[in-house]
Amino acid sequence: MSFKKRLLIACVVAALASMAVAAAAFAFTWKDKGTNITATKTINLTGGEVFESSTNNGMSCEVLATLQIETGGLGKITKWEVKNCGGAFGEFVGCEVLATEAKTLPWTVDLTTTDFKITNLRLRRTFKNGCKVKELDKTVAEMTVTPNKTTEISEVEFTGTKETYKSFGSFKVDSPNAGTYGWG
Repeated sequence: MSFKKRLLIACVVAALASMAVAAAAFAFTWKDKGTNITATKTINLTGGEVFESSTNNGMSCEVLATLQIETGGLGKITKWEVKNCGGAFGEFVGCEVLATEAKTLPWTVDLTTTDFKITNLRLRRTFKNGCKVKELDKTVAEMTVTPNKTTEISEVEFTGTKETYKSFGSFKVDSPNAGTYGWG
């Protein structure tokens, strides 16, 4: 086979592979009671997060978040508000959070078969004087969010890590959207 024919075949194979990847990226779509959504929807989430700066050193916090879902399987986190941090353990015992900032919002949400991924979730936390740790500014490249049901989300659990930093917790979907939205 000539070089030109091999090059042509390689180009065709590459083109077909890129089309398959593009199609797979939109294989899932957000649904409202089983029907594809036709407009952007907002889902409010209430729950809690535990973060660890290193093993057995961290705190638990209440979190209010907003997930915005869009047609074509697109989505983003537009709000991540941290409230009432307590439950400190390890080097955080006696510490108080001064501020938590959700940086670089919105964060991209990508659907998979069984969960969705939040990309580049970045939180900057500062602590009052007297704490061993003065600031945590961490970006979790990929936070995995697993729902109780992909077709009717009412609760989700999330987890993500960056080196020794861990963030995990759960959310309930606020009314009236609990059990309404999902994907397929």
